[in-house]
Amino acid sequence: MKIALVIISCYLLGSIPFGYIASKLFKKVDIREYGSGNIGATNVFRVLGPSLAFLVVIGDVGKGIFSIYLMQYLKIDNLLILTIAGLAVICGHNWSVFLGFKGGKGIATTFGVILALNPIIAILAVVVWVIILILTRYVSLSSICAIFSILVFMILFKQPYEYILFSAIIFILGIFTHKENIKRLKSRKERKFGEKIEIKK
Repeated sequence: MKIALVIISCYLLGSIPFGYIASKLFKKVDIREYGSGNIGATNVFRVLGPSLAFLVVIGDVGKGIFSIYLMQYLKIDNLLILTIAGLAVICGHNWSVFLGFKGGKGIATTFGVILALNPIIAILAVVVWVIILILTRYVSLSSICAIFSILVFMILFKQPYEYILFSAIIFILGIFTHKENIKRLKSRKERKFGEKIEIKK
């Protein structure tokens, strides 16, 4: 019962829509009505600027970290349960109960989970993300490559099978949440990093 409650708590934690809250609180706008309609930091950056996007990143990454630390604090050391909690917080972000089961793409929250599980792999994934972003200026492609690299690094570093399975699942989730981006990448209609979206007054 305790484990079930903790996993539900992780989902609810993940459901906190920091992008939506920050845009409403500081700019009095619903971020879902602008740009891609996504509540994540990338869309917040394009529409509302870097300062607010930074706050959203901190919140979304923090959710992932806290979910794993919560499990460790409660002395739940079963790796399978630990990764299920990680999946729960990511799914909460992607399909927030507070936003009608809609949400973001889960990349920042995924990074938070991986940072808590294996900081070295998390840092390597960020390096991959930055390199691809510099080369292509596509945040979506950078994110897809980064989450794929997590799976590769988990295998190369011979991590527990629970971590490898978790990485495979988050890669599949990442592809699913980026399906529209992938279509736009194929048609060369995807927005590049740095493109500003103006809010109509």
